[in-house]
Amino acid sequence: MSISFERWLYAWRVRLRMLFDRDRADRELNDELRHHVALETEARRAKGVPATEARRQALATLGGLESIRTHVREARFGAALEHLLQDARYACRTLGRNPGLTAAATATLAIAIGANVVMFSVLNTVLLRPLPYPSPAELVMLWTEPPGQVLRENRSAFWNVEEWRAQSRSFADLAVFDAVSVTLTHAGETRRVRGARISPNLFPLLGVESRHGRSFSAAEAAERRRVAVVSHRFWQARFGGSLDALGASVDLDGQASRVIGILPDEFRFASLDADVFEPHTLFPDWEARRLVRGRDSWFVLGRLNPDVTVEEAQTEMTTIARRLDALLPATERNRGVRVVPLDLHVVGTRSQLALWMLAAAVACVLLIATANIASLWLTWSLGRGRDVALRAALGANPARIVRQHLTESTTLAAGAGVVGTLLAVVGVGLVRTLGAVEVARLDAVRLDSSVLGWSLAVTLLTGMAVGLGPALLWRRRLRSFSDANRRSAAVGRAARTVRRGLLVAEVALAIVLLVGAGLLLRSWWQVEAVDPGFQPEQVLALQLGAPVGMAPAQRADFYRRVLESVELLPDVERAGFISDAFITSSPERTLTTEGDGGAASQRLQFRSDEISDGLFQALGTRLLAGRYLSPRDGPESPPVAMVNDALARRLWPDGDAVGRRFKRGLANGAGPWLTVVGVVDDMHRQGLEVEPIPQVFEPVAQNPSGAGFLLVRTARENPLDLAASVQGAVWQTDRRAPVYEVSTLESRLGAFYTPRRLQTSIVVGFAVVALLMAAIGIYGLIHYAVSTRTKEIAIRMAVGADTSNIFRMIIAEGLALSAVGLALGLVGGAAVGQGVRSLLFGVDTMDPLTFVGGSALLFSVALVACWVPARLTMRVEPIVALSED
Repeated sequence: MSISFERWLYAWRVRLRMLFDRDRADRELNDELRHHVALETEARRAKGVPATEARRQALATLGGLESIRTHVREARFGAALEHLLQDARYACRTLGRNPGLTAAATATLAIAIGANVVMFSVLNTVLLRPLPYPSPAELVMLWTEPPGQVLRENRSAFWNVEEWRAQSRSFADLAVFDAVSVTLTHAGETRRVRGARISPNLFPLLGVESRHGRSFSAAEAAERRRVAVVSHRFWQARFGGSLDALGASVDLDGQASRVIGILPDEFRFASLDADVFEPHTLFPDWEARRLVRGRDSWFVLGRLNPDVTVEEAQTEMTTIARRLDALLPATERNRGVRVVPLDLHVVGTRSQLALWMLAAAVACVLLIATANIASLWLTWSLGRGRDVALRAALGANPARIVRQHLTESTTLAAGAGVVGTLLAVVGVGLVRTLGAVEVARLDAVRLDSSVLGWSLAVTLLTGMAVGLGPALLWRRRLRSFSDANRRSAAVGRAARTVRRGLLVAEVALAIVLLVGAGLLLRSWWQVEAVDPGFQPEQVLALQLGAPVGMAPAQRADFYRRVLESVELLPDVERAGFISDAFITSSPERTLTTEGDGGAASQRLQFRSDEISDGLFQALGTRLLAGRYLSPRDGPESPPVAMVNDALARRLWPDGDAVGRRFKRGLANGAGPWLTVVGVVDDMHRQGLEVEPIPQVFEPVAQNPSGAGFLLVRTARENPLDLAASVQGAVWQTDRRAPVYEVSTLESRLGAFYTPRRLQTSIVVGFAVVALLMAAIGIYGLIHYAVSTRTKEIAIRMAVGADTSNIFRMIIAEGLALSAVGLALGLVGGAAVGQGVRSLLFGVDTMDPLTFVGGSALLFSVALVACWVPARLTMRVEPIVALSED
């Protein structure tokens, strides 16, 4: 053991003994002092100094026993804690003597701190915390990315995936999956459940093991065995949590599947919220899916090798994609591959930007609140001059007084932090209920140790920021000048400078928030002004499936009878059927048109749906050319279709689309030629913010789908009032038909822009709070400035000064500072506009209306905040003001 370590260990033993045994430490200190005094006295006596004089000189040399004791005790370990507790008790008494100020400051800071804690808990869960899989940084999604198409997450063909697996050296494994909807039959009732068809290596690739049982093997998938792994939620609902579920059969789409595994309750994977997982080979058209080249149908998940980066994998996959192009038909070539980290796919770039924007807005509110309370605290602190002077006269050094001011502000912030954390508990509970926002992992947001640590850090920093100004000013006042008047004048000037700086910062931050809120609000208005191409009001939407086991030829007659029964109900104006009401994915496919020059094929992103003859009438969609579908377009009639305006312009830009023929796939493909009988207006079925893509509508009688949406236009204000009657009409037609997810078409359309509406509402709310805080700051500054110049103003008024000039002088100070803050804030607002460019819709980042309107609003509020104290000052009689002490 080294000497330095022994000394360090001895020093800490002494400090601990002093902390826990004060009496013994004092005795040792006294003995040590007496020993040193005795040695010094003997040394002086040896030089001939008398004993009394020698002892006096020894004490003088050592500085006096009492001063030595005081100095050593001050340095004792634990004394700082004692002083801190003393300062905290004094701070509590001081704050208690000002309940109004304390309550207002605590409430303001608590709201700001609570909002920041909630926002950090969201950021921590959604963006900062790694995905709940082993080595999540190695997980990536692979997307086929055809150049020239507006696709960001396009699926891939199984043939491509097999080639990627064979040729790539960057990936440890690749897995495929696809979401499906299956019909569950149980106890004579049928309902649709969310399912997924996955390759057997998906769960091992994610590092997920079944809680009970096992997953299916590659051999079971190759043999197309009907086995299934179910979610914990499905296990609880269907089997009551009994382990008898293992080995039991569930009827899915009329086929018995054996349950072999149960997933953990905490298992979540991206947007694949499924209850039943089956082998990917169970698609009825599996062989066709397996052999097809180029066409997109599978989601692909990969795990990188530990020493491979995403950039290296992207480079390799680009090379492989070029090599595979040569093996594809000419119409399927020119396909790229994009490698995206799984965490980026889970959250999405727009959601990330929106969350960071909300976090910045919350931080601005906290900064404004801190600046406001700091200005208020500074005024209150300067009013305690007598108290501070008395403490200084009694021996308190400047450092102790500064520490006392910081302790008071930190104590105030601590109380606000406790209240803010309690508010955050409520806020986090509210956030977890916002499932409609569809932000990944939002339901997992909670207050954990890291969030509480953030809350503590924010609280301490806020307290230090609030008390730093008064503490530094008092330090300057006590140390800078010997003359009291000069000290007071210097501190007064410094205080005014600090308060003005805080006000400018408040106004600048407020206008930044106002500009951001204005841009989002204008975007929201632009979204609402978009014509969806149909009338969603008073339309009931139900998902309807054909009975299990019903042959495709019988489905058309089933849908016809359902529509006839529903349209006989009271208050039903029209009903229609469509295979999917809204578009969630639109893969790129080949279309071939027939013309005078022969057949021409092109690959494009489009959507094809099967509809009933009354669908567009039920939706209120305009017919632009030709005719609607009719009952004559049956299975025995020539194949026909309707297209939207976007497809008509794309395929036949120089002529009328009605009467033209086209087909899916190549000219020599097996599909039928479809004759266009009508063109309808574009419908925003992907959301109001997305341009409508080309769409094809075939008669359900000629190509009956297995499930879709039943849309019913009613005469009632609330379409849900007819939900039970419509369900009854469906089950009267066939009791086996599954009816599920009953809602209104308006609410389904609204779900697309719920995230925008929520983020806009939050930012606008924060902007209003910031505006009010800035107004309070301006009012407080002008009121304080006027109160310190009351006698000066009274003298001017007494000697006949023009009151209007005095009035303008008072207002000018506040407006000048507001103008400075406004100018700085507009610069920040321009930067904010550039940063949130991708969140805007139909609005320029430098939108004049937003910048001018926000500036005018803030300047108007500033004018009112200045006018009120100025007006109150003008009402004071000069003789009264001069007579006040």
